[in-house]
Amino acid sequence: MTGFVKTTGRSGVVVWIGLWVASAFGFVLGNALARPSSPQAKPGIEVRAEVDRNTITIGDRITYTITIVHDESLKVQQPGPGANLGQFEIKDYHIAEPRHENGRLVEQFRYVISVFDTGRFVIPPFPVAVSLGDTSQPVVVQSEAIPIYVKSVLNSPNAELKDIKPPVVPPVNYWRWVLLAGGVLLLMGLALLGWYGYRRRKEGQPLFRKEVIRPAHEIALEAIQALRESDLLARQDYKTFFTRLSDIVRTYLENRFFVPAMEATTDEILEAISSLDLEAEHRGRLEQVLRLCDLVKFARYQPEPTEIEGALAMTKAFVQGTRIEFEPVEVLRPQTGEGEPAKPAPPGNERGKPDPEANQDSNKHPPDPQGNRPGRGER
Repeated sequence: MTGFVKTTGRSGVVVWIGLWVASAFGFVLGNALARPSSPQAKPGIEVRAEVDRNTITIGDRITYTITIVHDESLKVQQPGPGANLGQFEIKDYHIAEPRHENGRLVEQFRYVISVFDTGRFVIPPFPVAVSLGDTSQPVVVQSEAIPIYVKSVLNSPNAELKDIKPPVVPPVNYWRWVLLAGGVLLLMGLALLGWYGYRRRKEGQPLFRKEVIRPAHEIALEAIQALRESDLLARQDYKTFFTRLSDIVRTYLENRFFVPAMEATTDEILEAISSLDLEAEHRGRLEQVLRLCDLVKFARYQPEPTEIEGALAMTKAFVQGTRIEFEPVEVLRPQTGEGEPAKPAPPGNERGKPDPEANQDSNKHPPDPQGNRPGRGER
């Protein structure tokens, strides 16, 4: 028959099988070409997926980036933070600012993911919905799947996990506590000083009390007068009376002549003042008063009224006779051309000229019998 090939035997079977396979291939190819193109092959858009590394240890984090490159006429639905990434957990999510490259729009979405198991895992294809406008039916374009290999932190296959170590107690820094306590005490002291100063100022008083140092003879004479006016003699308490009188004399010797008399005996005091330039009359009065005080204090001697009055008089005379004399110094002012004295210049205002107040202060305090000028306690 024209148009047909007649075959017999085994060769005819082979020819028929080949024709059948060719017909089937043509049918499949025709169906494939007749189907609409898949979203991945849709022109005008490209979806790429990438990771910063494919092999990690358990618990490590991976940066998974989705890059969508498309025409500006296409509308792309942005993937949200709740994307399905298989067994991977999303730890962070970031959307990069869109940018233009070669007339197309580039959008990137970064996910920080992690997995807490070992083995081989696959990040599934990432679907992206694309449409030509608000009314057109969206199509889905997917990225490629990415395999991830997760290794264990144990390098040896026979290694075992160790138990959790107990908490470490840090050592106590005692210096830190000492400095802290010192700072707190300092702040409390400053606060107390400020409160004290505010209170003193509110009362109209200075912050620090100024102590006036009085001359030794004034203190001694007031003490003698107070002892005379006491009731010790009326009660015949002679021991206490002469004990106080001895203390008055000894205190005066310490303040006036700097002799350690409070803890010294009478003989030691007389030996110490023997080197001083004192008149014999003053030494005699001092010795008589100290001897009488010792008799009354230690020998229970009962003095007569005349002896008591004589002891008070000799003590007063000794103090007055050995006290420091303050003599006023007359300051001569220079005469002006008009016949009136000129006003003195303030001390120390002209270089090279003496200070009259300094000279006056030095002349007010003549040297003692030893040739030494009195200290601050005797001015």
